[in-house]
Amino acid sequence: MIRHSEEEALQVLADLHGNGNQNDKLVALEFEEIKEQVAFERTEGAKSYADLLKPGILRRVSLGCSLQMWSQLSGMNVMMYYIVYVFEGAGLTGRRGNLIASSVQYVLNVAFTVPAILYIDRWGRRPLLTIGSTLMGFFLCLVGGLQGGYGEWGTVDGSSVWVITNNQPVTNAIIVCSYLFVCSFAVTMGPVSWTYPAEIFPMKVRAKAVSLSTATNWLFNFALAWAVPPALANIAWKTYFVFATFNFAAAIHFIFCFPETAQRTLEEIEEVFSQGHVFSAWAISRDVGRRNLEDIVGREGAGEKHDTLEQP
Repeated sequence: MIRHSEEEALQVLADLHGNGNQNDKLVALEFEEIKEQVAFERTEGAKSYADLLKPGILRRVSLGCSLQMWSQLSGMNVMMYYIVYVFEGAGLTGRRGNLIASSVQYVLNVAFTVPAILYIDRWGRRPLLTIGSTLMGFFLCLVGGLQGGYGEWGTVDGSSVWVITNNQPVTNAIIVCSYLFVCSFAVTMGPVSWTYPAEIFPMKVRAKAVSLSTATNWLFNFALAWAVPPALANIAWKTYFVFATFNFAAAIHFIFCFPETAQRTLEEIEEVFSQGHVFSAWAISRDVGRRNLEDIVGREGAGEKHDTLEQP
């Protein structure tokens, strides 16, 4: 549509939402909303990253960047990158057994992403983020508690490691909690952390804003890759409680500051954020921003009439 191919754009929408029927009401609604937004993009599009600091945009930038930050501070990549060392400290011995247990972790991560892809719109973003971060914090507390309660400093392959020895039930419990942690991330924060930032920005700044939030993700990824090995070597089991605290802090942030965006068009999101409620996101009604085809066509007609009256 940006390239003035409106007929082609309408047909694409019809194929997606109306089984090829261009007269379908949902197709017509989406088409009119996109036309409206593209027209705005042509006249008001962002020219630089400074546009991200404008009122109404900065709040969304902070939400997108903080969500990507929390996805890293959740400890997910720690449990994936260093899972061999986590299981080693749990007392899982033998290269073969450790590799198999680690492989199961990766399989679970992929498998539990599928339900989120299928039901993310039905479940909503806020519940997934809040429940997911709370569960991850809980399982990390269990891992840290078991490690701290039953482990001791020992030597593995010539290195000083906090390790659990000769306690198979505790070893199994830590492995199970690690699996549950990964499953909690995969079905909640994992997909939402990439979906939410792309939804909340207006078209005029979306490319730049999403790039900034993605950069935040990789910045914290780099920081953790640098900081976690010495943390495991020095404070050992306490590392898990650090990341559990991050998860509980994230849950509070999600409850207070993140509006629901599920089952809304990108155009309806504008009305959601115009409601305010910066620190009381739960107060925004699920009906805010809902529009039908008559609303959009009527507003366009009123605008055209206004333009006609203003002409000499």
